[in-house]
Amino acid sequence: MSTLKVQVEKLQSQIKLSSNAQENETIIKANYNILNRLNKSLRELTNNKAKFDVMPIISQFDAQLIPHIEGDEFNGFLISELSELVLGDDVKKLLVDAKSSILLFSEKWKELEHEAQQDDSLNNSIVALKCLTTIISDLNDKYWEKWLINLENDFVVEEVVLEQQSSLGKKDVYQQYNKQKDNFDTEKLAIDVNSDLVTSLNNMKEKLIKLRDQMDTSDLPEGVAKFLKELDSPYSIATLNLVTPTVFEWLNKQGLLSKIKISR
Repeated sequence: MSTLKVQVEKLQSQIKLSSNAQENETIIKANYNILNRLNKSLRELTNNKAKFDVMPIISQFDAQLIPHIEGDEFNGFLISELSELVLGDDVKKLLVDAKSSILLFSEKWKELEHEAQQDDSLNNSIVALKCLTTIISDLNDKYWEKWLINLENDFVVEEVVLEQQSSLGKKDVYQQYNKQKDNFDTEKLAIDVNSDLVTSLNNMKEKLIKLRDQMDTSDLPEGVAKFLKELDSPYSIATLNLVTPTVFEWLNKQGLLSKIKISR
């Protein structure tokens, strides 16, 4: 993507120089119209770079998040054996198309200058950049949101368990957990996505897991604590044999039956 960015910026510089050398108002307006359209497309693509750059980092924290290149997936984002982000076939094609379209328009502009504003190659370049930007933006959002969900699933605590901590002598744990959770909920909405934010969110997840592990579940009916522990743990899977009549009755009483899903 960096090569494409340089390619567009070089073309922009050429158009600016040409506009500065011209006195004809029509020529200047035409060149600036071309420039503004290219600027808008490049700005949209560049705005996705920050989230794109953290994809390899979040994949290191969550190894199953993004498909690996040796698997059956060939599209979207992939992770190489060296833990580097690789573009799938569909994204590569759009990147090649964008580069080719920009190169073609560059040649047309050298030939036609301001009259290239009317040439199909300009619109084709804008469309190619838009298609590339859209697929990268969609993939960025898909894996970012999925990663945030996975983080929250790692430290989630059923509300009924959390609320009883104060009465079980765990008021400090209760308060710390809520404070860390509030901080997590605030930071996950940050507009500026970068490696520091990723590290901070992951660190908060680890702290929340430790706080959850300190919670008292002794007041729960027999079997419920074990079921909830297995359900909440990122390292194990709760099985149906843990749902004893006592556990089922407790889940029903707490209104949790419709909130717990079965998967294979």
